[in-house]
Amino acid sequence: MTDLTEYIIPFSGYKIGNHNFTFKIQKTFFDAFEYSEIKDGDLVVELLLEKSETMMIAYFDIAGEITLECDTCLGDVIETVSKKYRQIYKFTDDEDLNLTDEMTHVSFKEFEINVAPLIVEFINLCKPNKVNHEEGKCDEELTEMLNEYLLVEEHIEIESINNEEDEGDLDPRWNALRNLKNKQ
Repeated sequence: MTDLTEYIIPFSGYKIGNHNFTFKIQKTFFDAFEYSEIKDGDLVVELLLEKSETMMIAYFDIAGEITLECDTCLGDVIETVSKKYRQIYKFTDDEDLNLTDEMTHVSFKEFEINVAPLIVEFINLCKPNKVNHEEGKCDEELTEMLNEYLLVEEHIEIESINNEEDEGDLDPRWNALRNLKNKQ
């Protein structure tokens, strides 16, 4: 388990005003989070923490590169990310307070916040929905092997559908649905 204590901010000792933090994010950071889709990274997170009497506002500026797995060939894809996020920490003992996604409840009894889970969440929000190499850059050998497997699976699936039609449906409701379809 990776030690993430450097991402714990003991805000109770800070005066009201602005406080700056810089975090270097690399592979060991992502290894600390189970099931992380990010394999590696080289990022810098600049954090500006504005503390007031009733709340803190954290401004995250994330920039750098992350290594993801290609959706086609499973090879490494390096993506450049640069994004800014804001998180509001509201001091209150009212746990029933309606909070938004960018607001977090902080009890008056608490004296520190851990920003590591927020940082990994924000970095995950920077990822593209579909991760692929540029055209022609995928591992051809692996892509061909996957395509052969997919074609075999598709062929087996088509044969099983044809066999079911030949043998007749096991459930009479399918016949009723097929009759409705044929009437249209």
